[in-house]
Amino acid sequence: MKIGHYAPNIWAPGGVASYIRRVSQEQKQLGHEAVYFNLARFKDASEQGQDPSCFVADEATLFQRAAEYNLDILHVHAGLMTGQTQSSVPIIRTVHGHQPYCPSGGRFLKRQGKPCDRTYNTMGCAWNHFASHCGSVRPLQMLTGFRDTRNEMRTLGSIPAITVSQFLKDQMVRAGYREDLIHVLHLAVPAVKTIQPPPQDGVPHFVFLGRITPQKGVAWLLRAVKEVKVQIHLDIAGEGYEEPKMRRLSTQLGIEDRVTFHGWLSPEKVNALLSQSRALVFPSVWHEPGGTVAFEAMVNGRAVIMSRVGGMPEVVSEGVNGFLIEPDNVIALASAIEELAQDWPLAQRLGEAGSRMAPELFSLQNHIEKLMSIYAMYSRGQAASCVVDQEKFIRAKA
Repeated sequence: MKIGHYAPNIWAPGGVASYIRRVSQEQKQLGHEAVYFNLARFKDASEQGQDPSCFVADEATLFQRAAEYNLDILHVHAGLMTGQTQSSVPIIRTVHGHQPYCPSGGRFLKRQGKPCDRTYNTMGCAWNHFASHCGSVRPLQMLTGFRDTRNEMRTLGSIPAITVSQFLKDQMVRAGYREDLIHVLHLAVPAVKTIQPPPQDGVPHFVFLGRITPQKGVAWLLRAVKEVKVQIHLDIAGEGYEEPKMRRLSTQLGIEDRVTFHGWLSPEKVNALLSQSRALVFPSVWHEPGGTVAFEAMVNGRAVIMSRVGGMPEVVSEGVNGFLIEPDNVIALASAIEELAQDWPLAQRLGEAGSRMAPELFSLQNHIEKLMSIYAMYSRGQAASCVVDQEKFIRAKA
């Protein structure tokens, strides 16, 4: 099969671009071919040597290039700019977030500090921007968000889509999208060569990985640490504009000696931090679309303490590989941390269960098999060969 992949900056480090690299490399190894499309404005930052015709300015050019390369299917990994889908090549779209039914893209009520459960409608969501600060109230940014959601609805109303969780599919159906055109495909877990049991000696360490922003629940986590009655240490790996505020909060709570802010860490250092920990804590107070951070903990054999939001319950099973806590419940979160701090065998058992579940349910091989079967439902058959240099693509920074 000849597959096209499109993202605005397909050569970017991390995120969706990293996912495309992993998937396309596996597709190549299975004997398929791939063409990669970038927005022209990212050309200077792209891998040198990429075919110039793979840089596109808009949908019309993208669809034209896809037809010229005689693709079997065009896999789009970001919202289309104008919402147009009139292509002679079949299109499929992966949805990684809430933009198809949320103009702010966050499903988070900042003023109340809790996830938003509103069904999308223009007047109600516009009111929430002002009343609940769920998104920017600056006119241009606000209009851009509503425009993007309108374009998503125009696009995804007529083409098949892949969501990274059942939760995202349910929300799209609730917003009026066709259920029969939406396929659930969880993201694949990263590979880890060796898994070590959690350290049994010394002060138990708990790890937070993620952006330090209000919706990630770091304030809730720090307040919970204050309530933990046994010795623990919290390692916070990540950056964000709320980091200074969270540092001040840890001092105000009198727990600054129990918390270390590490800043952004490389994947290798993240794995090292997890290997020294008792469990991962991920206390989001918004609807997390998928379970990427949980996967990192699971493949490292670590228990997971997660908030019961978004797609998290699809990845973390209560009492099997971790605990699910209601958002902003300080006592419940403190109790879960305290239980794992005092019960090493339990932490080990939950971690081992997660390390078994991750490859069984979310391996890259299973992901590719399901993805190719979805392609087969919509592709137009075999095509001639015309491929961008795969080796250069694989060497792009992850």
